Amino acid sequence: MSVRRWLMQRLPLVISWPLVAEQIGLHGTRVTAVTETALGHAIELELQPNNSVVRVGMMADQLAVAFGIARVRVLADPLYSHRVTVLLDQQLSIGSVPYQPEHNPVGLPLNPLRAMPIGLDDNGDEVAASFYGQSILIGGNPGSGKSVAMRVILAGLAASRNVCLVGIDPKHAELSMWRPRFTQLVLGNEVEPTASLLTELLAEVQRRAEYLATAQTATLQPTNEHPWIVLVIDEWAELGAAGDAKQRTHIEALLRRYLSLGRAVGCTALLITQRPTSDSVNPGTRALTTHRFALKCGDRYQAEAILGVGTYVPDQLVSGAPGRALWSDGGPATALQFYNLADEQISGLVYAPLRPR
Repeated sequence: MSVRRWLMQRLPLVISWPLVAEQIGLHGTRVTAVTETALGHAIELELQPNNSVVRVGMMADQLAVAFGIARVRVLADPLYSHRVTVLLDQQLSIGSVPYQPEHNPVGLPLNPLRAMPIGLDDNGDEVAASFYGQSILIGGNPGSGKSVAMRVILAGLAASRNVCLVGIDPKHAELSMWRPRFTQLVLGNEVEPTASLLTELLAEVQRRAEYLATAQTATLQPTNEHPWIVLVIDEWAELGAAGDAKQRTHIEALLRRYLSLGRAVGCTALLITQRPTSDSVNPGTRALTTHRFALKCGDRYQAEAILGVGTYVPDQLVSGAPGRALWSDGGPATALQFYNLADEQISGLVYAPLRPR
């Protein structure tokens, strides 16, 4: 390493930035502020007329090499074209972040309509989301942290009042830990119990639709009489796998009908898969999910099978600690690191199940 580069990596950024910019030929920038971020530092720049945000972005890789860091991201100012923020990331993602007990105080059932804390973004800010009336899809390769993501969302649901969890666990694995909190739980991939549960849920959807017609209201709020029903399926690709092609098609049609009709009456789903391919993820069913989380995937085609085409840029698919994901709710995908919920924390979040009437 040259003495010049060694100095640039250790000098205050207000001093080192002009040296780096001059070295790579990036003239016409002035530092207005430097702040620390969860991944490194953020430099706010004012651009002179001979420069542009596009030009700064084109030199991101050169800047990363010059500073000896993992990545450089360039963010345009939404209001002023002559201002730009350059993020100097020492690492590609936030590491594993422990789930904090205060997110769901034990013994205090929470409002199901609240925004549930699920993790941190790349700036270290907490990410929270309200999921009522919306279905969720989580996908990624084995070891990517699908269970990490599912646990955090289940923790928020389990700690909420007027939430009824119903599950299908073909793998006999992750959902077993939450069994006391589930009203119904089908273990295995047999056709008959799976189809029976989905048919029962569709009958509940129909009953609620008839109630809405008489109540003269467009949507149901979660109550003791009409709790929010969440169907959790882990693993989606194994749903009804013990049956033949015709039976699997029938089960997929039941699931799609449940997702399509259930939203307005407080019936949604949480789908998890470790086979994020176009063969396993039915596009019609995926289109009925609102929130989609893509964890580490083998390639962009697998990520697109979860998120859809055009919702992210390839350099967002960086590896990190298990539980790092790209999240899209219909718009451009954003990165987050899911909180890590330990096994021993689950028992305190498992409440007595609430059965729908």
